Amino acid sequence: MAKSWSIIGWILLGALATAIGTGYFLFQANTDRTRLYEATEQAKKQSEELTAASKKLADEANNKLHSASDEIKTTQELIRKYDEEHDLLAKAEPLLKTHTSTNWKEWINIPLGFSIRLPATSASSTQNDSALDAGWLRIQPYNALQESAWQTNTSSTSEVTYFVDGHLLIGKRGSEWMLRDQSGASSTLLIWAKPNSKQEENNLIEALSTLTFRR
Repeated sequence: MAKSWSIIGWILLGALATAIGTGYFLFQANTDRTRLYEATEQAKKQSEELTAASKKLADEANNKLHSASDEIKTTQELIRKYDEEHDLLAKAEPLLKTHTSTNWKEWINIPLGFSIRLPATSASSTQNDSALDAGWLRIQPYNALQESAWQTNTSSTSEVTYFVDGHLLIGKRGSEWMLRDQSGASSTLLIWAKPNSKQEENNLIEALSTLTFRR
């Protein structure tokens, strides 16, 4: 009987050892699994960070390329304007004021940086920070869209180029006049006029000859 209990004891002891061994291996397996999971998550996080960093670098590179492209286009446009200005200066008609405008009222527009003399018929002229408006003559800050709109609404035009006070006056004349000043490859003023007679046209040219620009 004692021998039987001894056998049972050894069996139980073996089972206990097996259980302990199995438990240890399960614990170790779980530990390894957790470590591998954490390593996988860390690797995934690093991969995402590298992807984000790579995208950021790519975006920065693209932005720099776009910026460089824009700068090249701007520079090319400036070069074009300087070349245009050089060519136009060679053929521009100088505007020389005569005694006709000696007693005309001088309008000085400090915000827009110019002055001009206008005949007595323009006594009702008004001006502010955005324009000088004499009804038949308007001078305002240069705007390419406005220039295009004015040119679209006129007819029988011919191109003209004048030179006054160190600035070119470039544009068209016809039923309406549209001019812009240009100096140093940039424009500051847009001029619209509608002379209704030959005398008014002569007055317009005389008025333009009195233009002075802020230095």
